[in-house]
Amino acid sequence: MNLKLGLFLLITLRTIPLFASAPDTVRLYYKIAEFELSACNQKKLDSLCKSFKGVDNLHITGFADYLGTGPDNAVLSQKRAEIVAAYIKSHINLVVAADWKAVEMSTAKKGPLGDPFNRRVDIVINKIVHTKVVAQPQLPPPQFTDKIAHLSNIEVGGSLALEELTFQSARHFLNPECEANLKILLSYLKQHDNIRFEIQGHICCDNGPDGMDIDSRDYKLSVNRAKFIYDYFVKNGIDAKRMTYKGLASTKPKVYPELTDHDKYLNRRVELLITGK
Repeated sequence: MNLKLGLFLLITLRTIPLFASAPDTVRLYYKIAEFELSACNQKKLDSLCKSFKGVDNLHITGFADYLGTGPDNAVLSQKRAEIVAAYIKSHINLVVAADWKAVEMSTAKKGPLGDPFNRRVDIVINKIVHTKVVAQPQLPPPQFTDKIAHLSNIEVGGSLALEELTFQSARHFLNPECEANLKILLSYLKQHDNIRFEIQGHICCDNGPDGMDIDSRDYKLSVNRAKFIYDYFVKNGIDAKRMTYKGLASTKPKVYPELTDHDKYLNRRVELLITGK
């Protein structure tokens, strides 16, 4: 390969946009045995349809809790998913897949009122986003190094928000541009081995108790994000006795209300809570 051709390929790789799917999840909740759209859910869908810019497709899943028999819940799940799919299709031309394989969610605590969280419909939104292949990772801004330098000064019970460590939508993996920051944090914690801490995972959007992780296929997204950082630290030499991890779902957003995609980006993060020195 001659020099001119090599330079051409390098420039091309740095500039060609690639397409990737970045899913978000919106949830609609229902009363016992309800499958028709409530006024509240209808309003939520109207707002959602107006925001479908750059959306590729939707996947809709109906859920039922443990109340009723298996066949009844199958029908209930199907009706919930079908009605939502039909409503969206009547408002916008979009590929919509509805899954009504009855998902009768189990729960340890059973009572006559059922489980409100599992009486719902999940709308998974797949957006087309543009990313770029970069030959070499960008160096992290010096502000992050300065920021974590104050970790040793934070008193026990205080925390540090790390919006420089953000995660891919609906996944527990870091955004590629944040990986260098994680290495800097690792190096600092190795040098200050007196610091004990809790890793707290967060998600964007109002997703109830927690969000769905499309990689592990469970509803522990914020927990999985915190554990991802925990496992990385253990693998790279941080004593597991120094740290714990916890998921806080969307209970403590960095940005509220979330008006833009960037607001959601900042809320998909971790924080460090200082637990001892």
